[in-house]
Amino acid sequence: MKHIVIGTAGHIDHGKTSLVKALTGIDTDRLKEEKERGITIELGFAHLDLAGGRMGIVDVPGHERFVKNMLAGAAGIDLVMLIVAADEGVMPQTREHLAICRLLGVKTGLVALTKKDLVDPEWLDLVRQDVGEFVRGTFLEGRPVIPVSSATGEGLDELRAALQQAVEGAAEKSSRGIFRLPVDRVFTIKGFGVVVTGTLFSGSIRAGERVEAFPRGLEARVRGLEVHGAQVEEAPAGLRTAVNLQGVEKREILRGDVLGRPGELKPTYMLDVHLQHLPDAPRPLRTRGRVRFHAGTAEVMGRVALIGKDALEPGESAFAQLRLEAPVALLPRDRFVIRSYSPVVTIGGGEVLDVTPRKHRRLRASSQELLEGLREGNESERLRILLREAGPEGADVRGLTGRLTLTPEEIRAGIQAQAKAGALRVIDPEAGLALTAEHFAGVQGAIEGFLAAYHKANPLRPGAPREEVRGKAGGATERVFDAALAGLVSGGKVREESALLRLASHKVQVGEELGKFKERIEGVFRAAGFQPPSLEEAMAAAGAGANAGRQALQVLVNEGVLVRMKEGLVFHRANLQEAQARLEGHLRGKKEITAAEFRDLLGITRKHAIPLLEYFDTARVTLRVGDKRVLRQR
Repeated sequence: MKHIVIGTAGHIDHGKTSLVKALTGIDTDRLKEEKERGITIELGFAHLDLAGGRMGIVDVPGHERFVKNMLAGAAGIDLVMLIVAADEGVMPQTREHLAICRLLGVKTGLVALTKKDLVDPEWLDLVRQDVGEFVRGTFLEGRPVIPVSSATGEGLDELRAALQQAVEGAAEKSSRGIFRLPVDRVFTIKGFGVVVTGTLFSGSIRAGERVEAFPRGLEARVRGLEVHGAQVEEAPAGLRTAVNLQGVEKREILRGDVLGRPGELKPTYMLDVHLQHLPDAPRPLRTRGRVRFHAGTAEVMGRVALIGKDALEPGESAFAQLRLEAPVALLPRDRFVIRSYSPVVTIGGGEVLDVTPRKHRRLRASSQELLEGLREGNESERLRILLREAGPEGADVRGLTGRLTLTPEEIRAGIQAQAKAGALRVIDPEAGLALTAEHFAGVQGAIEGFLAAYHKANPLRPGAPREEVRGKAGGATERVFDAALAGLVSGGKVREESALLRLASHKVQVGEELGKFKERIEGVFRAAGFQPPSLEEAMAAAGAGANAGRQALQVLVNEGVLVRMKEGLVFHRANLQEAQARLEGHLRGKKEITAAEFRDLLGITRKHAIPLLEYFDTARVTLRVGDKRVLRQR
């Protein structure tokens, strides 16, 4: 069974509602004002039984004042029935409604020439020819034009047959992908509570599932589903669907909201789009111009930031960024319409490319290339483009959900497939965090490049601190840096020792003269025992100048032979080990020690005793309790 939604379109008083009633027996005008004035104001809904099943019908208002309501209904249709009254022919809203259908991506339909009983055959033939000229170059060119009378019933059988044929050739919405139902009506039913209706754009929904109303962030439970007046357990894409919600109030949900699964859509104030300016638009569209934005069943105000242009002439197209005054919940590939702020007329529309873009510089060529790729690529290519745009930070399944038409499970599968092909590197399989192979190689190259420069500038240092290297790793996050470093270490290109990183090829080169000073300075500190000299005293005793002495001292510290402490003190590691052995021996017997007792134990002054005790505290040898130290339990 095919699931197709048929929509009416056409000028006011051309007989759209009467024709729907003649076809289905359902009067879609339900408001008192509609009955009194004889015009359609709000959307009306009916269903038509054809050989392929029961098709939904959305009847839209034709008055120019209610085009925004027409847009809310037209957003979900698969096939349009353009209504033209034979006694009037093509009128302003006929033109506007067809333009809207084209902008929204409607691909097929037919024309119904209503009120044929009011004109003679010659006039009817002239109107038919006029309609043929009008639809030339559109998706309705070559489609059936069926004269019909709702009053007499003449032509209804031919119209049903033409609709049957059109339905057979129409493309259905996909029940794969993310579940979305843009809300066009909200009401309550006594004993049931809140009910929302809309055309199910994609995916499917089952009774009992939890849903979220975007962009409001309200969660609710699906209490029941109804399609064409019958209760169902599951509703697939392409059906007019009523959803009975539990856990929300009527006032909390409005037309323009979108039902989806929790967390699967990304409310946004900014969209990257491809924009078509209608040929009959009254004036150029200038960048920063304020417009009325219509998508799904939503209408919000916003401004158009053209990319690469200052203005868009009628008939031209361009990439643009829409900056909205209220959030919307859309997906890439969604169609939209824009209308001028004042006077309110339809001036263009197009396709959404990205729902969480960065701000673009207006004339940057890279922005154009990115958007061209998003427009032309399939979902696999778009996934790779978004990950390339994410840079060395990468992106995970959660961050990509809502930026593609895929479910989280489909995104995860896409990442795995591209990783298997070598295009991506997966950093965190559980979260689905990945980045392009090029960016991963770039991070590794940045690590190697920084280490090479570091070794050149600091030839006597064994390596660079890990955190310093991470800060220079091309903007990589900690997880990406860790993965890139792990790859370099396992590949034998980088060594990590004591929180220092070095290229595997790097070795500290100590010349003959420096080696001599190094040996002498080490001897001075070793002989000093627990009361080491100052740096100046040590260098003087070794006969080393300031520059050579400091270099030799730094090499000894880097090698771990000498240990720097507070107050500028430096101890030989062997002396520290001996001091620790005496301290531990004392504590095993006496259980505790004061600073004065420690001073006497080593035969040193307080100047050296306090820094040594603090060093052993930091090294977790001792624990300070009041003014005493005890042996730390290990």
